[in-house]
Amino acid sequence: MNKDIMKTKIIGIGGMGINFVNYMIKEKIKKVEYITIDTNFKNSESSLANQKIFLDTKIINCTREQAERIAFQCYDQFYNLLKGTKILFLISGVGGATGSGITPVILEVAKKLQIFTITIVARPFFLEGFDVMKTANNGMKKIDSLTDSLIIIPNEKLYNYVDKKEPLNSAYWQANMLIKEGIESIVSILTEVGLMNIDLLDVRAVLDGSRDTIIRVGEGFGETAVKSILSQIEKKNLFEGQIQDAKRVLISFITGNEAPLSDIQEIIQGVTDIIKDKNIKLIWGIIINPSYEFNKKIKTVIISSEQ
Repeated sequence: MNKDIMKTKIIGIGGMGINFVNYMIKEKIKKVEYITIDTNFKNSESSLANQKIFLDTKIINCTREQAERIAFQCYDQFYNLLKGTKILFLISGVGGATGSGITPVILEVAKKLQIFTITIVARPFFLEGFDVMKTANNGMKKIDSLTDSLIIIPNEKLYNYVDKKEPLNSAYWQANMLIKEGIESIVSILTEVGLMNIDLLDVRAVLDGSRDTIIRVGEGFGETAVKSILSQIEKKNLFEGQIQDAKRVLISFITGNEAPLSDIQEIIQGVTDIIKDKNIKLIWGIIINPSYEFNKKIKTVIISSEQ
């Protein structure tokens, strides 16, 4: 497939989805189309996406079922919006009506169009109560049955990801950064010509049908690059899965022209040493970024699945 025509869309649904899309746009991540959808007009207007869709339920605090119903009424609009898309990322929380109600409808449209879908959802805090957890669980069941790949961020883990004295926003920023790195690495390997190329079939080989998917990012410089990267990869995990239990692994390296192949080999060996199963499916590729040449930088993005 021609890398120049790979069509990728990111849809942010609800407050969390809009916040993430805005973050991606501010980070100037290109080669993707941004869309946001919300049932709250004020939230929708805060979106920086070129295409922002406000679904008016006529109710201030609608239920998951009401959000789903209004989304189904826009089925044809979503169908036309997604035609020609090759890979679709959906990002939402599932504790509210918007994310849990609308996300499955978008996934149904994508499935009909045979679009490869990667859905990233935030599971609410237990302290948010029974009703919120019930909404989340109902939404998650539908999402799980429709998406090709599922990445779950349990909000409970946010407490453990940053210093307890840090504001919760710091954890959300870390979550946005990791998801951004994961999406950017997939977009890069699908749209840029690398030293060792990965195509959509490779991505699907790792992510199709994946659950408990995680993203790990490490970067290092010069002679200490390998040690630094492996140390970062082993740090606390923000996602529901565990890298130690991985069955399928995709590794994307971004580096300059002068990066020693021995460093790449050591990082791959270090990652496989962390993983319990020694018969994992492993796919890796290298993207050359000339700006990494000056300080001999290597960035490693790992996406793995337990299934």
